Parts: sequence; structure tokens; C-alpha cells
Amino acid sequence: MAKYYVSQTHVEYIDGHLSCREVVLTRADSRVKDSDGTKYKNVKLFMHKLRALGIPNLHINEYEKKRYNKLIREQNKRHKERKLTVADLAKMTEEADKELSDNHRKENR
Repeated sequence: MAKYYVSQTHVEYIDGHLSCREVVLTRADSRVKDSDGTKYKNVKLFMHKLRALGIPNLHINEYEKKRYNKLIREQNKRHKERKLTVADLAKMTEEADKELSDNHRKENR
């Protein structure tokens, strides 16, 4: 029996180049406790619910272990937490001070 999952495709135009990435929204691997949840009919119903919420560019994909795991690894790399450095904090403080001073000037006019 084939398993299916829902993914979303993001296409962006950044600095003169197209940037594309695919994000897995539902699980289709062995960690799924309810095997009926990965059947095509149920995945299709769930995809329609996501579309009703306004989520664009959704696709139903058949589970292929190699491709699915590759997508999950890419997602994990993007979602890794990056530790704040002193330089980051200094930049954030500078931007906040600039915004506060701009807002203060607008109020005094």
C-alpha cells in the first residue's frame, strides 16, 4: 500500500535569481501511528482543508523514502537555531534606537 504526504512549494525571486524550495507539511514515514492517515483519500481531504485555510502551492506526493528524507534534512538545516552574537545584539539595539528617535520626531511635529 502506497503512502502519501502533502508538501508546499515556495518560489521566490531574490537578487535577480529564482529561488525554489519544497517544504513537507505532513508526515508519511514509519512514525505515523495511524496508517490510514497516509492513504491518498485522507491526504487529499487534508490538503483541501489546508487550501481552505488559504495555504497556496500544495501538492500530494507519493512517499519515496530517499526523496522524503532529503526534503526533511533540508528543512532541518533551515530551521536550525542560530545563536545570537554580540554584533547581532548591537545591530538590533541600534535599529531600535533609530526607530524610537524617528517616532519621537514625528510626534513632536
